[in-house]
Amino acid sequence: MAKRNRYISTGERVRSFIGWAIVISLIIHLAVGSVFPNINKHSEEQETEKVQITKKPTIIHTPPPPTPTPPPTPTPPPQATPPPKQQQTQPKLKINVMHQSSSSKSSSSTENTYNAPANGTENGAPAGQGTAGPVAATAPPGTPKPACANPNVDATVTNAVQPDYPESAKDIGIGPTTVQVEVTVGPSGNLIGTKIYKSSNNMAIDQAALRAARQSSYSPKLVDCQPVEGDYLFRADFQPD
Repeated sequence: MAKRNRYISTGERVRSFIGWAIVISLIIHLAVGSVFPNINKHSEEQETEKVQITKKPTIIHTPPPPTPTPPPTPTPPPQATPPPKQQQTQPKLKINVMHQSSSSKSSSSTENTYNAPANGTENGAPAGQGTAGPVAATAPPGTPKPACANPNVDATVTNAVQPDYPESAKDIGIGPTTVQVEVTVGPSGNLIGTKIYKSSNNMAIDQAALRAARQSSYSPKLVDCQPVEGDYLFRADFQPD
Protein backbone atom coordinates (compact mmCIF):
# COMPACT_ATOMS: atom_id res chain seq x y z
CA MET A 1 0.00 0.00 0.00
CA ALA A 2 1.42 3.24 -1.05
CA LYS A 3 2.04 6.00 1.48
CA ARG A 4 -0.30 9.01 1.48
CA ASN A 5 1.31 12.26 0.47
CA ARG A 6 1.75 14.55 3.41
CA TYR A 7 1.25 17.61 1.26
CA ILE A 8 -2.18 18.74 -0.07
CA SER A 9 -2.38 19.26 -3.77
CA THR A 10 -3.58 22.43 -5.42
CA GLY A 11 -6.91 20.90 -6.54
CA GLU A 12 -7.72 19.86 -3.03
CA ARG A 13 -6.98 23.33 -1.76
CA VAL A 14 -9.33 24.84 -4.32
CA ARG A 15 -12.12 22.43 -3.41
CA SER A 16 -11.61 23.07 0.28
CA PHE A 17 -11.67 26.84 -0.27
CA ILE A 18 -14.87 26.59 -2.37
CA GLY A 19 -16.53 24.49 0.32
CA TRP A 20 -15.68 26.95 3.04
CA ALA A 21 -16.84 29.82 0.86
CA ILE A 22 -20.21 28.14 0.35
CA VAL A 23 -20.59 27.52 4.07
CA ILE A 24 -19.66 31.12 4.89
CA SER A 25 -22.05 32.49 2.23
CA LEU A 26 -24.89 30.37 3.65
CA ILE A 27 -24.22 31.69 7.11
CA ILE A 28 -24.12 35.31 5.85
CA HIS A 29 -27.31 34.76 3.87
CA LEU A 30 -29.14 33.39 6.90
CA ALA A 31 -27.92 36.27 9.07
CA VAL A 32 -28.82 38.93 6.53
CA GLY A 33 -32.19 37.32 5.87
CA SER A 34 -33.10 37.42 9.54
CA VAL A 35 -32.16 41.16 9.78
CA PHE A 36 -33.73 42.46 6.55
CA PRO A 37 -37.30 41.39 7.36
CA ASN A 38 -37.14 43.53 10.58
CA ILE A 39 -35.80 46.47 8.59
CA ASN A 40 -38.53 46.11 6.01
CA LYS A 41 -41.18 45.77 8.73
CA HIS A 42 -39.85 48.91 10.51
CA SER A 43 -39.91 50.91 7.24
CA GLU A 44 -43.46 49.74 6.55
CA GLU A 45 -44.59 50.84 10.06
CA GLN A 46 -43.04 54.30 9.52
CA GLU A 47 -44.85 54.64 6.19
CA THR A 48 -48.13 53.58 7.87
CA GLU A 49 -47.67 56.23 10.60
CA LYS A 50 -46.95 58.88 7.97
CA VAL A 51 -50.09 57.91 6.08
CA GLN A 52 -52.14 58.03 9.28
CA ILE A 53 -50.74 61.45 10.21
CA THR A 54 -51.50 62.88 6.80
CA LYS A 55 -55.04 61.48 6.87
CA LYS A 56 -56.08 63.39 10.04
CA PRO A 57 -59.05 65.66 9.36
CA THR A 58 -58.47 69.42 9.43
CA ILE A 59 -60.61 71.29 12.00
CA ILE A 60 -61.89 74.65 10.78
CA HIS A 61 -62.92 77.08 13.55
CA THR A 62 -65.94 79.15 12.61
CA PRO A 63 -65.63 82.79 13.85
CA PRO A 64 -68.36 83.85 16.35
CA PRO A 65 -71.19 86.02 15.03
CA PRO A 66 -70.78 89.80 15.58
CA THR A 67 -72.42 91.33 18.67
CA PRO A 68 -75.74 92.96 17.73
CA THR A 69 -75.93 96.75 18.17
CA PRO A 70 -78.29 97.67 21.09
CA PRO A 71 -81.37 99.65 20.08
CA PRO A 72 -81.34 103.41 20.94
CA THR A 73 -82.97 104.42 24.24
CA PRO A 74 -86.39 105.99 23.59
CA THR A 75 -86.76 109.63 24.61
CA PRO A 76 -89.27 109.98 27.52
CA PRO A 77 -92.34 112.07 26.75
CA PRO A 78 -92.41 115.61 28.24
CA GLN A 79 -94.14 115.86 31.61
CA ALA A 80 -97.42 117.63 31.71
CA THR A 81 -97.52 120.97 33.52
CA PRO A 82 -99.44 120.54 36.81
CA PRO A 83 -102.56 122.68 37.12
CA PRO A 84 -102.25 125.79 39.33
CA LYS A 85 -103.25 125.35 42.94
CA GLN A 86 -106.56 126.85 43.91
CA GLN A 87 -106.40 129.45 46.60
CA GLN A 88 -108.38 128.60 49.66
CA THR A 89 -110.99 131.15 50.49
CA GLN A 90 -111.23 132.14 54.11
CA PRO A 91 -114.63 131.47 55.71
CA LYS A 92 -116.66 134.50 56.60
CA LEU A 93 -117.10 135.31 60.24
CA LYS A 94 -120.48 134.63 61.66
CA ILE A 95 -122.10 136.58 64.47
CA ASN A 96 -123.96 134.48 66.97
CA VAL A 97 -127.32 136.12 67.76
CA MET A 98 -129.00 135.12 70.98
CA HIS A 99 -132.79 134.44 70.94
CA GLN A 100 -134.83 135.65 73.90
CA SER A 101 -138.56 135.13 74.46
CA SER A 102 -140.82 138.03 75.34
CA SER A 103 -142.06 138.23 78.96
CA SER A 104 -145.58 139.33 77.98
CA LYS A 105 -148.19 136.60 77.93
CA SER A 106 -150.12 138.09 75.04
CA SER A 107 -147.27 137.75 72.56
CA SER A 108 -145.79 134.31 71.89
CA SER A 109 -143.37 135.43 69.17
CA THR A 110 -139.62 135.72 69.81
CA GLU A 111 -137.45 138.70 68.99
CA ASN A 112 -133.82 138.75 67.96
CA THR A 113 -131.82 140.99 70.29
CA TYR A 114 -128.14 141.90 70.26
CA ASN A 115 -126.16 141.81 73.49
CA ALA A 116 -123.30 144.29 73.50
CA PRO A 117 -120.04 143.07 75.02
CA ALA A 118 -118.93 144.40 78.39
CA ASN A 119 -115.79 145.88 76.91
CA GLY A 120 -115.31 147.74 73.65
CA THR A 121 -117.59 149.84 71.47
CA GLU A 122 -119.95 149.18 68.64
CA ASN A 123 -117.36 150.36 66.11
CA GLY A 124 -114.96 147.67 67.17
CA ALA A 125 -112.56 149.91 69.13
CA PRO A 126 -111.25 148.25 72.29
CA ALA A 127 -112.10 149.86 75.60
CA GLY A 128 -111.29 148.83 79.13
CA GLN A 129 -109.18 145.87 80.23
CA GLY A 130 -109.60 142.25 79.25
CA THR A 131 -109.68 139.23 81.48
CA ALA A 132 -106.23 137.97 80.41
CA GLY A 133 -103.30 138.66 82.73
CA PRO A 134 -100.39 140.94 81.82
CA VAL A 135 -97.89 139.52 79.35
CA ALA A 136 -94.35 139.34 80.73
CA ALA A 137 -91.84 141.21 78.64
CA THR A 138 -89.24 138.86 77.19
CA ALA A 139 -85.81 139.96 76.11
CA PRO A 140 -85.11 139.55 72.40
CA PRO A 141 -82.82 136.66 71.53
CA GLY A 142 -79.24 137.70 71.12
CA THR A 143 -75.87 137.45 72.81
CA PRO A 144 -76.18 135.69 76.20
CA LYS A 145 -75.48 137.81 79.23
CA PRO A 146 -72.03 137.34 80.80
CA ALA A 147 -71.75 135.51 84.09
CA CYS A 148 -70.22 138.60 85.77
CA ALA A 149 -70.60 142.36 85.53
CA ASN A 150 -67.13 142.90 84.00
CA PRO A 151 -66.06 139.80 82.01
CA ASN A 152 -62.62 141.22 81.07
CA VAL A 153 -60.65 143.00 83.82
CA ASP A 154 -56.91 143.50 84.30
CA ALA A 155 -55.19 142.53 87.53
CA THR A 156 -55.32 145.27 90.18
CA VAL A 157 -54.28 145.96 93.78
CA THR A 158 -56.94 145.70 96.50
CA ASN A 159 -54.84 146.73 99.52
CA ALA A 160 -51.69 148.74 98.75
CA VAL A 161 -49.02 149.00 101.48
CA GLN A 162 -47.17 152.34 101.72
CA PRO A 163 -43.37 151.92 101.73
CA ASP A 164 -41.05 153.44 104.34
CA TYR A 165 -38.44 155.96 103.27
CA PRO A 166 -35.02 154.49 104.12
CA GLU A 167 -32.88 156.55 106.54
CA SER A 168 -29.81 156.01 104.36
CA ALA A 169 -31.58 157.72 101.45
CA LYS A 170 -32.61 160.62 103.69
CA ASP A 171 -29.01 161.13 104.80
CA ILE A 172 -27.74 161.55 101.24
CA GLY A 173 -30.66 163.85 100.40
CA ILE A 174 -32.29 162.04 97.46
CA GLY A 175 -35.64 163.72 98.07
CA PRO A 176 -39.03 162.63 96.67
CA THR A 177 -38.88 159.72 94.20
CA THR A 178 -41.14 157.06 92.67
CA VAL A 179 -40.44 153.37 91.99
CA GLN A 180 -42.58 151.08 89.78
CA VAL A 181 -42.62 147.36 90.54
CA GLU A 182 -43.99 144.79 88.03
CA VAL A 183 -46.07 142.28 89.96
CA THR A 184 -47.27 138.92 88.51
CA VAL A 185 -50.63 137.89 90.02
CA GLY A 186 -51.94 134.31 89.86
CA PRO A 187 -55.58 133.21 89.15
CA SER A 188 -56.35 133.04 92.88
CA GLY A 189 -54.88 136.52 93.58
CA ASN A 190 -51.62 135.04 94.88
CA LEU A 191 -48.33 136.77 94.26
CA ILE A 192 -46.16 134.86 91.76
CA GLY A 193 -43.23 137.26 91.27
CA THR A 194 -41.98 140.86 91.53
CA LYS A 195 -39.29 142.84 89.75
CA ILE A 196 -38.24 146.48 89.41
CA TYR A 197 -39.86 148.06 86.35
CA LYS A 198 -38.67 151.69 87.01
CA SER A 199 -35.79 152.15 89.44
CA SER A 200 -34.92 155.13 91.68
CA ASN A 201 -31.20 154.47 91.15
CA ASN A 202 -30.92 153.77 94.88
CA MET A 203 -30.76 150.22 96.15
CA ALA A 204 -32.30 150.95 99.55
CA ILE A 205 -35.33 152.68 98.03
CA ASP A 206 -35.80 149.93 95.42
CA GLN A 207 -35.72 147.23 98.12
CA ALA A 208 -38.30 149.17 100.18
CA ALA A 209 -40.56 149.36 97.08
CA LEU A 210 -40.24 145.58 96.53
CA ARG A 211 -41.18 144.88 100.18
CA ALA A 212 -44.26 147.10 99.94
CA ALA A 213 -45.35 145.40 96.68
CA ARG A 214 -45.01 141.91 98.22
CA GLN A 215 -47.00 142.89 101.34
CA SER A 216 -49.94 144.28 99.28
CA SER A 217 -53.07 142.32 98.19
CA TYR A 218 -54.28 141.88 94.58
CA SER A 219 -57.23 140.66 92.52
CA PRO A 220 -56.54 138.43 89.46
CA LYS A 221 -57.06 139.24 85.81
CA LEU A 222 -60.42 138.16 84.31
CA VAL A 223 -60.92 136.90 80.74
CA ASP A 224 -64.57 136.04 79.95
CA CYS A 225 -65.24 136.04 83.70
CA GLN A 226 -62.50 133.41 84.21
CA PRO A 227 -59.53 134.34 86.48
CA VAL A 228 -56.15 133.96 84.76
CA GLU A 229 -52.56 134.98 85.41
CA GLY A 230 -51.80 138.69 84.78
CA ASP A 231 -49.32 141.51 85.50
CA TYR A 232 -49.79 144.73 87.49
CA LEU A 233 -47.51 147.79 87.92
CA PHE A 234 -47.25 148.65 91.63
CA ARG A 235 -46.39 152.36 92.20
CA ALA A 236 -44.39 153.23 95.33
CA ASP A 237 -44.09 156.95 96.13
CA PHE A 238 -41.33 158.00 98.58
CA GLN A 239 -41.68 161.37 100.39
CA PRO A 240 -39.11 162.32 103.01
CA ASP A 241 -40.59 163.80 106.25
